Amino acid sequence: MKKKIAILIFIIGGIIGFFMVLPVHYALEETSEEKFCVVCHEMDPMVISYTKDIHSGIGKTGVRAKCVDCHLLHDNLAKYVYQKAKNGVIEGYIHFFGEPENIDWVKNRKNNTHYVFDNGCTSCHANVLDNKELSEQAQKMHAHYAKLLGTDKEIKCVSCHNSVGHAGELRNYLEYWKPTYKIYENKMLEKKIEQKRKYFGDEYTPSKSEQEFINSKANKPASTH
Repeated sequence: MKKKIAILIFIIGGIIGFFMVLPVHYALEETSEEKFCVVCHEMDPMVISYTKDIHSGIGKTGVRAKCVDCHLLHDNLAKYVYQKAKNGVIEGYIHFFGEPENIDWVKNRKNNTHYVFDNGCTSCHANVLDNKELSEQAQKMHAHYAKLLGTDKEIKCVSCHNSVGHAGELRNYLEYWKPTYKIYENKMLEKKIEQKRKYFGDEYTPSKSEQEFINSKANKPASTH
């Protein structure tokens, strides 16, 4: 009798556990797509440049990495969920109540080792440190990387591959969003609008400054030459 009760409890517990885990798994998956991330995270230039990179799935194999595959730790599920929730709250607050236009993305890129994690890279590139098919120079660099692991001189994947995931174009896109030189503001704003229209399509909603620029272009008299 006790054995039957134990089995019954085990089965019921398994069913309850399944239906508790399933929605959590679904929620994690659904909130990991860049289309969802970009709603609150101030990352338009990042996600648009990502779509031009092989990691977005445009390569021959179609293999695709999501934002969370690179920008969240993968060594601990609890830590992963906590960091994902924490980032969402912070970024959401900045988006709705902060001043996202004041974010210095170029400066933040210098801290990329804090938000691009090696175990995101090695979860896909599992044999990269021992791959003899790589060039001799690449093998030397990876051996150097391995040698420094655990020391105070440790480097990260992104220390060398600093444009990974963004087709090497992120710096250009950041200029479109926040030009270094004021003289190029209108030209960069035009490029920004062009890129956002391509990416968002019919869902593109101009910001106030973008709409003003669009209106000024529309109202500009046509050249007679």
